[in-house]
Amino acid sequence: MDHHTSWFSFLPGYGQTLHYVQENFGHTELIGKHGITTVHHIFAALLVLIILFIGSTIAKARIADLEKAIVPPSSMGVVAFFELFLETVLGLMEQIIGPTYKRYVPLIGTLGLFIFCSNLIGLIPGMLPPTDNLNTTFACGLIVFVYFNWHGLRAHGIHHLLHMANPVGTWWGWFLMPLLLPVELISVCVRPVTLGLRLAANMVGDHAVLLAFAGIFPLLLPLPFYALGLLVCLIQTAVFCILSCVYIALHTAEAEEGHH
Repeated sequence: MDHHTSWFSFLPGYGQTLHYVQENFGHTELIGKHGITTVHHIFAALLVLIILFIGSTIAKARIADLEKAIVPPSSMGVVAFFELFLETVLGLMEQIIGPTYKRYVPLIGTLGLFIFCSNLIGLIPGMLPPTDNLNTTFACGLIVFVYFNWHGLRAHGIHHLLHMANPVGTWWGWFLMPLLLPVELISVCVRPVTLGLRLAANMVGDHAVLLAFAGIFPLLLPLPFYALGLLVCLIQTAVFCILSCVYIALHTAEAEEGHH
C-alpha cells in the first residue's frame, strides 16, 4: 500500500466521506492530496475513539468489584494498561502542577490516551495514525491552549490578561507594555502551534522510516525500527502531556501568586 492507501479504503462509507471532503474542501496543504490523507485520519481517529471506549468500558466493569480490584492483575491486560498509563500520567502531573493536579486529570489523561493509541496505530502495516496529520495535532494543541487560558482566567480573573501586559508586576513595568505585550502574546499564541507541529512532524518521520525499511525487506529488517517507533510513540505522548502540564502550571501558578 502507498501512503494514500490504507485498510480504511475498504470500509463502507469511505467513498462517500472522501467525496464529501473533496467537494467541500478541495485541495489544500492541511487537507492533503485530493482529501485522501484527511479521510484516512478521520477514520483512524474514529477507530481510536472506539478502541478507547470499549477498553474503558471493560476496565470500568472489571474494577466495579472493589474487593477484586484491589488485587493487581497478574498479566498485562486492559485494566493493567489503563492503571499503568494513568499512574504514570498522574505522577508527572503531580510533579509538574503540584497538589491541585487532580483538577486537570480528565483533559491530560484523555489527550494522553488518545495520542498514545493514535501513535500506536501507525505501527500497524497499512494504517495511518491520526497524529501524523496537522488537522488532528493542531486540534489537540488548540484544546490545550483554550484549557490553560480558561483556568488562568478562572484562578486569576482579569489579572491573567494584565500579566501579559506587565509580566514584571511593578509600576514601572507598565512603561514597557508596548514592548512586552507583543512578545507575551506571541509566546502564548505560538504554544498550540508548536505542540501540533512537533507531534505531527515526529510521527510523519517515524512512519516514513518504517515504510522505507518495510519496503526493502518486510520480514526482519524493520523489527529494530518498530522498536524505535514504539519508543517514539511513548516519547511524543510524554512530551505533549508534559508541555501541557507545564503550560497549565505556569498560568495557574502565576494566578495563585498574584492572588496571594
